[in-house]
Amino acid sequence: MFIGRHDVSVDPKGRIHLPAKIRDALKKSYAPPFIVTISDRCLTAHPAKEWLEKYELLEQEARTPKERDLLRAITENAEEVPIKNGRILISARLREYAGIERNIVIVGRIKKIEIWSADSHEKATAGLLPKDLSKKLRELGF
Repeated sequence: MFIGRHDVSVDPKGRIHLPAKIRDALKKSYAPPFIVTISDRCLTAHPAKEWLEKYELLEQEARTPKERDLLRAITENAEEVPIKNGRILISARLREYAGIERNIVIVGRIKKIEIWSADSHEKATAGLLPKDLSKKLRELGF
């Protein structure tokens, strides 16, 4: 299970050193590699098995040309990323999509992680003041 926030940097070659908690969760519950793909404002990294299971479910239901086009876009924008020496390499194309330059935020999302540029993450979470967030969490039963 992936949880928490981790502030890390991208090296000049586009590699991200995964925090120990992320690596430990991956070893404990999942087999590498990660599948990294685009998301709404960031990148997501899924353990390969989890990603494949989701994709296969979608593929079984795809009937129309537009649905098949969506499946093509899903695979076209996904990359298998092995973990080497605790690091993953994010391609320039994916880094550009997410606006990732140097500083990033990795957010655990239970079965996947999100990889944000620090600036984009700050903008996305700017309206989540602790008082308001606490109230919303209580409404959800947390």
